Amino acid sequence: MRHPKMSTDDPTAEDIKGLILEKAIDRFVRYGFGKTTMVEIAKDCGMSAGNLYRYFESKFDIGVGVAQEYISRAEQILKDVLQRPGLKPAQRLEAFVLEKLRFMHSHIIEQPNVQDLVNYILDERWDLVELHRDVQNSLMSEIITEGNQSGVFKVADVAQTANAIYAMTTKFRLPHFIKNVTLEELEQEAKAVVVLMIQGLKG
Repeated sequence: MRHPKMSTDDPTAEDIKGLILEKAIDRFVRYGFGKTTMVEIAKDCGMSAGNLYRYFESKFDIGVGVAQEYISRAEQILKDVLQRPGLKPAQRLEAFVLEKLRFMHSHIIEQPNVQDLVNYILDERWDLVELHRDVQNSLMSEIITEGNQSGVFKVADVAQTANAIYAMTTKFRLPHFIKNVTLEELEQEAKAVVVLMIQGLKG
C-alpha cells in the first residue's frame, strides 16, 4: 500500500494522513501492531508525537485507517473482476473467489506481523468486517444476476444466495486456514467448492 508522495508545497491534511498511514503500515509489517507506538510512528514521519495526535487520536485510529486501506484495495480487485471482459458468469464467479483468496494469502504470508491488527479489527471493529461483507455480497449479486439474465443460473433469491456463497467461501478468507497451506492447494480446493456452487446455481 503506497500513497502518492506528499507535495513539498503546503501539503494538505489528507497528504499528511496518507504519509502517516504509509509509515504506520511499514511499522506494523516489521514489528506488529501491538509493539508499535505513536512516538515511533511520529518519528518515522519526521514530526512530533503531539503533531501526530492532530491527525489521529490514537494508534487504534491509525490501525483502523490502515485496515480501511487494505479493505479498499481488496474491494477494488473484486470490482475489477466484474469489469474483466470475456468471462462467462461461472468463470467470473470463480475469478471472484480466487482473487480474494490470492489477496488474503499474499498479505498473510508476506506480512505476518499484521495479524495482530487483523485480530484487533475482528475484536473491536466488527462493523468494518460487516461493511466489507456487504460490498462483497453486492458484487456477488451482480455476478448472479448476470448469470440469471444469460440463462446460465436459475436463482430465485439473489441476495440470499450471495450471502450463502459468502458463508461457503469464508475459509478462503480466514488467516487460520490460509497461513499454513500453499496457495496452489488452496486454489484447488476453492475451485472444487466453486464447481459445487455453480451446479447449485444452475438449478
